[in-house]
Order: sequence, then structure tokens, then C-alpha cells
Amino acid sequence: MRKLLYLSLLLLPFQQVNAQENRGTLVPTKIFQRTLMVGGSLSGSYKRINITSVGEPVSGHRQQADLDAKVGYFVLGNVAVGAKATIFHSKEELSGQMPVQSTNLLAGPFARYYLRNGIFGEGSAVVGINNRPGAAKTDIAEYKGGVGYAIFINPKVAVEPALLFSYYQEKRPAENNRKLTEWGPSVNVGMQVYLFRERKFKLAPR
Repeated sequence: MRKLLYLSLLLLPFQQVNAQENRGTLVPTKIFQRTLMVGGSLSGSYKRINITSVGEPVSGHRQQADLDAKVGYFVLGNVAVGAKATIFHSKEELSGQMPVQSTNLLAGPFARYYLRNGIFGEGSAVVGINNRPGAAKTDIAEYKGGVGYAIFINPKVAVEPALLFSYYQEKRPAENNRKLTEWGPSVNVGMQVYLFRERKFKLAPR
């Protein structure tokens, strides 16, 4: 009898973990189809710059900090699509020129695909207008892709570190049609809230 009691106490934590892991269609990410995700993230990056024009090419680098806001919808248990808005502040240093700082707003779609262990892949494309001080407005676009991991601190809230690779493009018609391109990695830390209705279910046997 005493041995059975000890065995029950030993297995209790595993039974609790098993119940927690089966709260959703993804194990252990607890996400249901038709779930709404709302959240944001902060990232920092260092990018190389190339500018092509009629004259000599120009190179340099940019330090950038991004603040993202996302709203997404799970069309499947492991696929989410939605919209994001990005505010980024950057400091651009080109060879032979004074450093330039700017703050811009971009918006566009994103998509995510989750694996069963909480790892996800994400891709996004955003567009906007660059309002550099003392310069003409220019059209800008940024494309990002990478992988992250959803760490659920409770059934509906997750902290999400991610490593992304970004490609930035800017066209400057007022400067002899110069085209600026940037690329480089960025480290991202976000928090998402997954809004779904609680459902009753049975634990799947293992």
C-alpha cells in the first residue's frame, strides 16, 4: 500500500504536465483554429547598405530599432495570417556623409506556421514612406523572414524570442533615381496573447 502511494505521488507531476500539454491542437503550444492573436515585439538590427545610382556606388551601415504590433487569425490550428504595423528608428551612416536619423511607420501583412513543439516560422512584408529631415519623401519597403519559439507562460500568453533576416529597399527619385538596399539579421523579442474559447476535451492516451 505504501509503495502504491509513493508511486502515485511520483506520477502526479507527469499527469499534470500531460493535462496542460493537451489544452490545444498544438502540443505544447495550446493553439486552436479560429484563435485570435494580439501582441507586439521589439527588435534591434545592424544592416549593411548599398546605394546604386548613375554615379559612383555608396556603401555604409544602419543601426535600427523596431517596435511591432500584430493582429492575426488562425485559419488552421498551426497557420496564422494577419496584419502588422512597425515603427522603426534608425541611424544611417554612409561613407563620406554625416549620420542621418529618422523615424518611420510601415504596415503590411504577415503569416506564421507553427510546428508541434512551439517553433514557428514567420514572414512579413511592410511598406511606408521615409520622412527624413531636410530631404524629399521616398517610398520604402521591408521584408522579413525567420524562426522563433513560443514560450507559454500560461495557456493564453507567450513570450516569443525570434531570429529574423530582413531586406530593406528604398527608392529616391529626387536623387537621380538612387536605390538604397539593406540586409542583415535582427534579434526579436515579443509577447503574444492568444484569445480562444476554453473547450472541454479528453486527454489522448499515449
